[in-house]
Amino acid sequence: MDLTWWSLALGAAVAWGSADFLAGLAAQRARFIAVVFGVQSVGLLVVLPFWMLYDRTWRIDEYMVAAGLAMVCGLSALYRGLARGPVRIVAPVSALGAGIPVLYGALTGEDLSLVRAAGAVLALLGIVTVTAGESAAEGGTRPGAVAAVLHGAGAALGLGAAVVLLGLGGPAAPFASVGTVRLTAAAFAGAALVLGARSERCTKDVVAPRALGPVLGAGVLDCAANIAFVLAAQRGAVGLSGLLASLYPAVTVVLGVLVLGERLTRWQVGGLGLVFAGVVLLRF
Repeated sequence: MDLTWWSLALGAAVAWGSADFLAGLAAQRARFIAVVFGVQSVGLLVVLPFWMLYDRTWRIDEYMVAAGLAMVCGLSALYRGLARGPVRIVAPVSALGAGIPVLYGALTGEDLSLVRAAGAVLALLGIVTVTAGESAAEGGTRPGAVAAVLHGAGAALGLGAAVVLLGLGGPAAPFASVGTVRLTAAAFAGAALVLGARSERCTKDVVAPRALGPVLGAGVLDCAANIAFVLAAQRGAVGLSGLLASLYPAVTVVLGVLVLGERLTRWQVGGLGLVFAGVVLLRF
């Protein structure tokens, strides 16, 4: 097995997980929609040279526009969840977006193998267990835990839909597709940012100096992860790349424990194990 496949796919997982963690930190210091706009804009600047050098096409289609909108919705839910709810809950639940392409395939006539069905069951059980673990640790159901699950689910739906739409577009030029999605996402996020700039309910700054570093890092890492994943898939390791890249929530959770000092109960450890096992099985 080509070691390059492993390096690129694992690099994508590490970069995605680290980007989500940094974006969550930034969303604690600035408006989450501003973080989305910043991350997408930085990512666009990163992919633009590859777009111009390798693909050299500026064709825009409706699937890429829809994918950009879905990405804005998914990332908004993810970043807001990472800013408000425990990282250990939001990150793994958001990873269930891997099941969206599987569901689409089943609805369009593709066979749903027993392995993928088992993955879906394990993932659902994992969500319940993670939430139950939070309740057991605190002596009741906390609103924060429920909100974290809802934000994670919203992220899963949005990001999963973005993947499906990206596939429906049939991109022959991967860098152009990544760039187009990021351009669209940045445009939608920018419009939302302008419309909500005068919101009196929000106490966070639109541009917070302390958030600039995490946003820059998240934008670079997130785009690098996309490029690494595309290159790994181009080398013929599509399934392997998807399997390894789906490990990114583990990176986010580990960073939450190491950097933020979050603690995992036994229930949550078991629940996370089920979620991760389900995500892995959904990739087969």
